[in-house]
Amino acid sequence: MSPSLLRKVILAELAEAPAEGLTQTGLLMLVQQHAPKTAMADLRDELAWLRDRTLAAFVADEFDQGNLDARTWTITTAGRLHLLKK
Repeated sequence: MSPSLLRKVILAELAEAPAEGLTQTGLLMLVQQHAPKTAMADLRDELAWLRDRTLAAFVADEFDQGNLDARTWTITTAGRLHLLKK
């Protein structure tokens, strides 16, 4: 799957997630339903791309700091608007 399509899937999954967001591991499982060959490294790369453009954000939690896969991600308002444009 192309990076742009993968980012769209990620944003769509985050948009449908509970207000608390999704952990990276949980998000990977949802993304793999659309793109089975997606690896955690691919997800991290695209989440970083989305974060750098303020389309997604991770919620820092003191318990997550040692485990990047447990980070909780949410979609931003800009991310929701981006989904509507496409």
